[in-house]
Formats: sequence, C-alpha cells, structure tokens
Amino acid sequence: MSEFDFLASIPRGKDDKPFLLSFGEVIYNFNDIDGLYTMLDKDFSGCIIFNFSKDMNSDRVGSVEVDGVPVTNIYLKKLAVMGNMWALAVKVRGLISEYDRTYTLTIKDFVDTDGNTMEPQDIEVKTPPQVYPEERFEEHESIAYQVAQEGIVLLENKEGILPLASQQTINLFGKGIFQFRVGAVGAGKINPRYIKNIVDAIKEDNDYQLNENLIEFYRCDEDKLPPQNLLDEAKELSNTAIMLITRSSGENIDNTTEKGEYYLSEEEDTLLSKLSETFENVIVILNVGYPIYTGFVQKYGIKGLVYSGYGGMLGGPALWDTLTGKVAPSGKLTDTWANYLDIPSSQNFYDAAGVERLDANSQQYINTVYEEDIYVGYRYFDTFNKPVEYPFGYGLTYTSFEIESKQLNFNPKIGLELEVEVTNTGQDSGKEVVQVYIGHPRNNLEKPKKILVAFEKTSCLFAKEKEQVVFNIPLQHMMLYNPEESAYMLEAGTFTVYLGNDVNATEIGAFCVEKDTILRKVEHLMTPPIEFTLLSQNEPEQSYPQGKLSGITDEEDFSYLTPRRQYKPKFSGKKPNQKLTYQDVKENPQLVEDFVAQFSVEELARLSICGSAGWGMEGIGEAGHVVGIEGYDFPELLVADGNSGVNIHATNIGMPSSVTVSSSFNKELSQEVGKVIGLEAKSLGIPLILAPAFNIHRNPLNGRHPEYYSEDPYQAGMMAGYYAKGMESVGVATSMKHLIANNCESSRKRNHSILSERAIRDIYFKVFELAMEVQMPASIMTAYNACNGSPTASDSELIQGLLRREIGFDGFVMTDWTTYDTVPIVDMIKAGNTWITPGSLDETYTSQIIDAVNNGNLNLLQLQENVSWLIKTMIRYV
Repeated sequence: MSEFDFLASIPRGKDDKPFLLSFGEVIYNFNDIDGLYTMLDKDFSGCIIFNFSKDMNSDRVGSVEVDGVPVTNIYLKKLAVMGNMWALAVKVRGLISEYDRTYTLTIKDFVDTDGNTMEPQDIEVKTPPQVYPEERFEEHESIAYQVAQEGIVLLENKEGILPLASQQTINLFGKGIFQFRVGAVGAGKINPRYIKNIVDAIKEDNDYQLNENLIEFYRCDEDKLPPQNLLDEAKELSNTAIMLITRSSGENIDNTTEKGEYYLSEEEDTLLSKLSETFENVIVILNVGYPIYTGFVQKYGIKGLVYSGYGGMLGGPALWDTLTGKVAPSGKLTDTWANYLDIPSSQNFYDAAGVERLDANSQQYINTVYEEDIYVGYRYFDTFNKPVEYPFGYGLTYTSFEIESKQLNFNPKIGLELEVEVTNTGQDSGKEVVQVYIGHPRNNLEKPKKILVAFEKTSCLFAKEKEQVVFNIPLQHMMLYNPEESAYMLEAGTFTVYLGNDVNATEIGAFCVEKDTILRKVEHLMTPPIEFTLLSQNEPEQSYPQGKLSGITDEEDFSYLTPRRQYKPKFSGKKPNQKLTYQDVKENPQLVEDFVAQFSVEELARLSICGSAGWGMEGIGEAGHVVGIEGYDFPELLVADGNSGVNIHATNIGMPSSVTVSSSFNKELSQEVGKVIGLEAKSLGIPLILAPAFNIHRNPLNGRHPEYYSEDPYQAGMMAGYYAKGMESVGVATSMKHLIANNCESSRKRNHSILSERAIRDIYFKVFELAMEVQMPASIMTAYNACNGSPTASDSELIQGLLRREIGFDGFVMTDWTTYDTVPIVDMIKAGNTWITPGSLDETYTSQIIDAVNNGNLNLLQLQENVSWLIKTMIRYV
C-alpha cells in the first residue's frame, strides 16, 4: 500500500480513537542536534515528530515516557506543511544518547476533538551505531578539523585563563552539553559520517578528567542551576567552570531579541550569575551561529570567552584542542558585535520579539527599507565613533604579534603595493591575520571612515619568527560608486592607509590621487522606487534610521513595483540540416545555439523547468534535476544544497558553517573546503552544488547568518570566491546565491528590500562581483525577495544588466525553490532567468511557458537564449 493509500484509509470517524502514525522504523540520531523540522518551528529542536490520525484537542495534552522516564517537553501542533495534520513533537534530546540501542516511547492520554482518548501506544525508537573515522577520508576530514580550529575566535582571555592547565577536572555547565551544535538548519545542514562533540573530545584526552555528575545532570536539556551539593563537589574538583551557551539558527526562521535568542534567557543569566559567585574562573563558550549580546562578560567578570561558531563534524576536538593549547586560536570576527538596538538596521528589520514570528512562507508582505545605506557593520560604528562589544576583524591568540609596514607605493594606473613584516613577539607559536583598510578623502560623496581592501593570514610562526607579506591592491578594490557620475571612481584627494589585525587598525601612511578618476562608467540600474532618508555623516541625528517605512503592509502584492528596461535577446542559432546530439555540442561548444535551435517550444519549456526535488522518500535528497529531452542523449544533472557538505540523504563530509569558515580569514583554506565538498559531491553523483551562499550580514537576527559569510563585501566576496574556486577546480559546478539583498527569512517570498543604488553597488551586489572576480561560477541563484521595485527573479536589470552585461557572467541563472509562489513564471523567463525550480515532471509549469510563446507574450528568442546558457554550462560539467 502506498503512503497516499494508507493516509486515505485511516479511520477518522467521530467514535474512532486517535492514534499515532508510524511509517517504518523510527530512527533518532542524537548527534543531529536540531533535526530536520527545526527549520519549521524552533520548538521541534531535539524532537521526534509523529502525526496523529485525527484532529486533536490541544488543551488535553497527554504524557510521554522514554523507558519509564517522563518527558518534560512535548508539543502538540497542527502543521500546514504536513497536510494540516496534528503533529506530536517529543523532545528526547539528552534522554536518548547511546549508540545502537532501542528505546521505548510510551505515549498515552491524548484526546481528539471528538473527545476520544487514545489507547496507550508504545513506539520503539532506535539509535544508529557509532561510526569511527576511516583512513580513506582522513585527508578530507583534516581540512574540516583545520578550518574548524582556525575559525574559532578568542574574545576574552583575562589573566591568561586559557589555555587550560593539564591534569584538572573539567566542569561543564549548561544545556549546550547535549546541544553542542555543529551546523545550521535548512539548506546549510550537514549530514556527516560521524560527529565528535566537546564531551567526546574531553573523554578522549587522558590529560584531563570530566565531571560526569554534571553531564548526567544536564540530561535535562535545560540551563538549570544544579543543586548546591553538585556545585560544592564541582568546586572541590576544580575552581574553573565552563558554561556552554548555544543557539540554533538557519533557513526559514529569523531569530529575535527575545531572551534566549539574542539576549540571555532567565535561566542562562541565573546560572551564569551563580557560577561567577561560586568559581574563581568562569569561561563561556559561545556555540552560536550569530552574534549575541555579551554584556554578561563585564557584569559577571567572565575571564574567558570563546566564539566557537558551528564547527562541523570535528567541531568538538577543534574547540577542545584550542582550549587546551594544542593549537592556538587564530580566528577573527566577520561581524561587529554590539548591543542590538545600537545597530542602525535594527530599526527596519522585522523582529518577532513579542509579535508574530513569520517564517519564509508567511503570507504577509513586508517592506524593508535600508535607511542605514552604506553604513553596514563597522562602516557605521567606526565612522560614527560608536561603542561596540567586539569590533570587526577582532580575535586574540596565545601569543602576540607586531605588524610593521616596510614599504608603501601607490601607482595611479595600477594600485597600491604594500610590504609588511609580521613578527611573533610572544612565547608561543600562532597565526596572525593582517588587515589593510583604506580611508577615502571626504569630498561630496558620503564615505565610511575606512574600508577593508585586503587581508592575508600568516603561516604558523614560532616565537620571534618573522614573515613577509606583500599586498598588491588593484584600483578596482578601492573604487566607490558615485551615483551622480553613474560611475565607479576614486575622488581626488588624500587617501589614508591603515594596517592592523582588526578594524581599529593604525594609520601607516597616505597617498594622493591628483584628480577625480573614473574607473568604470555604468548605467543607472535598479534605482529605488521611493525616496527615503539615508544615514549621513552630515546630519547623523536627523538622518538616523526611523523604520517608519518598513514593516508589514496591507498589500496583497509587493509595494512600489516599477517597470524594468527590456533587453534584446542574444540568440543567433540556426536549425541544423542534420540532427545534433548533446555529445556533438560537448565536443564542439560552438554548436550550442544551433543545437538549441532544433528544439520545439515544448522541449525548450521542458528544459527550462526543474524536474522536482528529491527531498522525500522518492529521492536521494537532491534539490532537483534538469529534465533532458529524449533522443538527444542528455545526461543527468542533479543539484543539491551544500554550503558545508553535500546535503543529501547519504552521509559525507561535514564542514563548519560558512561564517566559521569565513572567520578563519584563510582564503586558501576556504578554497580547500570547496575542493573537498566538490570531491565528495562528485563521488555521490552530484555535479552541481547550490553554494556558496554569501548574502551580507546586514543584521545579526537573520536566520541564515551562519550560512552566510560576513558584514563586509570584500571579506565575504574573497572567502566565497575561493570556496567556489576550490569546488570548480575539481569539476563540480557552483551556484552563487542569493542575488540580491536577501537579508532576512521573515516572509522572505514577500519581503521587499528598498535601498539606494549606491548601497547595491558598493555593498550588496559588490560582494557578488568580488566573488566572481575570483571564480566565475557555473550558475547564479536569484532570491525570493523583491528589490527596488521588482522581484529579483524577474528583474531584467539585475540579470541582464548588472550580471551579464556589466560583469560578464556566462553561466545560467536559476530561481530559488518555489519562487513561482509569488512571481509569475513567464515574467522570470522574460527577464533572463534560465531555470525554474523545483518544478515538476508534468505540464503544470511548462504549459505556462508554451502558452506565453504561442500567444506572443514571450519572445521565442529569449527562451532560446536562456536555454543556450543552460546548455553551455552543462557541457562543462556533465
């Protein structure tokens, strides 16, 4: 019996008792901390999910036990994504934690809306066997370990509390013991062969002992305060307490300023307060995917603060080896950490604290106005001299470095050459990140105080060892967009050069540009549809963001939609006299357009629509595939998510989340990350990975913050570009995403980003331009949101203007999955969007394209050009 037939046969009469549906074995992988469904509802983190056979009474919640132990947290909710069936989520994290064992869930006393009480139901839950490292994967996993280690940022180390002295007992506190997160949820999720968390790492280290009584206590999976006897025992064992603070984050849901998300929960605050009273030394580990408020450091006198991020499959050993000094921390912050309300974008970002939490599929339309303009992250705090908790680029290590400028030369036709000497002036070995910033002259154009234009990470330097670093910074990395001139340029005046290891770099010299220098003349594109005040140094108080134009609208469509210019299709293919096959054009790419000219409108439409996703039981977890045309020997092109690993049902490498990779500031290591994921994708039959995703960290509450790279376009662009370079070097295609201004998850399909042309060109499109400078990707994915009057997926000025004509993108463009929920398919095809996802294998979506061509609403040449881009890309990879 099929699943559909089974659901149809379920007894749902008034007198029928409800029961839980079960499809095959119930497997709970306790290493998958959040699970698949957390992207739908944060309450589902650490839960096993079941469906009831009938509608249930949410006021009559029953009970659940695991092997006789009561479960504290159970949730009964009706879910639209599950066919409006009632779901029971049972939080078993901490209670189920042994490999290769069968547990029994006893569920009883739940009542349906007809007043029927379920019969007690026992459900067996199995855990997978433990998996151990294999020699054949050693090289790949060594990269996962190295980048996890280099992405760890040491924020506080008062009195040299770190590294930890050996031969001591480790007191771990907090629910983070059993919620040690190694990856994001959603598209950034990983499915690694195995995971080693912090407890695993400590247990494997014979130089330390672990306070097992605390571990047992925190099976409660809450940040509870241990009883006094446990605290007294812990203090006798060691006067050091380590508290793990953890947060889930990922696709579909933004975070909020509620306690327990951006700010500490009441329980966290109470626990931290007690620990600071009880122990002489308190160390906090931030196992989080986005910045949180760290005012507790000063409040409670925290001596050690470590931002571990999401460290991937080997995040535990990487963190532990850093805490014990086996390796030295060398990561740097890719974001400015500050009190949320001090961040100017906070006035326009939809924060669900105290109001309805909107997910990606919410029906409300939202306007998000970028009143802060170009002043994102450090560009605001540094320029306006505002206090922060920790600055961009900041990170400590166990030694000290001197960074000295040896030579500075500026060539007005080439750029800036800078020679730097880095000396390890401390006693321990370590790596340093050298950062170069440029300050532009203050003329008519609004400018930040300084802008990152280059960075390099040294090798591991021993005490007193030196290393020479040479920077060649081209003019295009220093240019800014001037909307009045419609040009990228350097304004005349004196430029200041700053050198250091974070944004508070030291002024080391200057150079002069004698006259205004236009480097690239462009057209005005994607101009904002409304006028609004932009934050300015000239009137900082009067121009500070107010948020009055942002928020949920009463509209049933995007507000302020404006027409885009139309571009003449570029297609010159002629139908050949003799049939061409896919292999013919693979051998001779010059034949691509003639190959495409053979196809009927129906065949062109079929190639333009993805053949559905394989996320369910029927697929391997692929996000979609190109449907080939019979008779032309088309190969199979599967695509899958994969920022941090190949996101399909098969286990594979589990890299740290992108923000942790980016925190390494190691471009070559990012390239190795992309290479390893590419090799594993190739071995699994996936020729195209939907990564890297690297939208700007405009606001720390963005749910996809861990999946993205940085608040700075240069830093993000370089790190993402090198990732793509590594992946493409092994013959696996990349898809850079999400173009453009996709900076939140709240109602993301109906969210309209409104920003200045300057902000687009110097921040939000700039990051893509820089990444493509390093590696031109096989494909680009547009975003769900609208931007300045048009949905990005149907924006001809974005796709054909900025992307193709200005920077010469030569791959194919795809939509994000189900963009057609809010944007007409034909409009996307007209704009040059090549591939519509996830589609289907029937005529639901292809018929819309066919009808549009037949009735003259869609130019056949545009459709043929789009398909040509797809074929030109395919022949490079399959």
